[in-house]
Amino acid sequence: MASTFDRAQFLRAAGAVTFLAATGSTTAAEAYKSSWPEATLQQLRHPSLKERVVLITGGSRGFGWFIAEELLQSGAKVVLTARGEAALKAVADDIERRHGRGRCATVAGDVSQQPDCARMVEAALEAFGRIDVLINNAGRSPQDFGSRGAGRVVPFYETPDEALHTLIDTNYKGVWYVSKAAAPHMVKQKFGKIISISTSAGNMVRPGNPIYGPGKAALEAMTRVWAQELKGTGVDANIALPGGAADTAFIRQEVVAGRVGERSQNGRLLPGDVIVPPVVWLCTDATNGVTGVRAVGMNWDRTASSAAEAFRKCLDPHIDVPQIM
Repeated sequence: MASTFDRAQFLRAAGAVTFLAATGSTTAAEAYKSSWPEATLQQLRHPSLKERVVLITGGSRGFGWFIAEELLQSGAKVVLTARGEAALKAVADDIERRHGRGRCATVAGDVSQQPDCARMVEAALEAFGRIDVLINNAGRSPQDFGSRGAGRVVPFYETPDEALHTLIDTNYKGVWYVSKAAAPHMVKQKFGKIISISTSAGNMVRPGNPIYGPGKAALEAMTRVWAQELKGTGVDANIALPGGAADTAFIRQEVVAGRVGERSQNGRLLPGDVIVPPVVWLCTDATNGVTGVRAVGMNWDRTASSAAEAFRKCLDPHIDVPQIM
């Protein structure tokens, strides 16, 4: 994974599109440059992605934006959601300028609110007539509630109840709400893919992380249940994760200091778009029928002769009956 990155590569991951559009200092298109080799990106651009409709929650920045950009490069259509209307408008304007009209729809809303989630799905159907892929990317960070820096472990009994409600409502219940709204349409059309973004297994049981990590563990268990319930319908349900902390604004300065886009140097964080290859590949017909798997972005093999081979190396071993504790 060793490479050199300049700050502009990951400005978009920090939500810089809004800043750039407001200041006019550069265009948003100039602010994004993938950390992946062009050969890897070309392998991802599967013919089945052309005209594929992908709904991405939390799509105005971070993982959501990076995934959207590569899908657009492959000819897909995207529906992006976020809580902030200004950020969504800036992203939509940028996409229209670079990819043309009719490629992107946006809808502002909060995934922790069930009516907003229903509205997101309806907006996708109204814009493009179908939903082929749902990427559950929207999430809240435990750092939103005062991490007190990387050197201070905050025990569960000092963690505010507000953190419990916000993190579970967004990171777990939000996935339930959007997926429950989208799944019937996928089942009816006999095709669909639900991909939810998770975290590393070690982060699920890390001291000082009593809500975010266990919430992601619950999300993964729920996804395994869905994968079994959806078998035979043409709809797959899978998990993707970066494999470690990645250089986006999700990781606050008080935890890992430095500019967003520069913190992947010297191994402090993974590149901000480390998750892109496995998620994009899971959107293609090459993975139809692949369900209940866990794909780790950092394990994508850049030297593999094909995306299919690189993807296989991303997959964690499948355990039919997980051991608890």
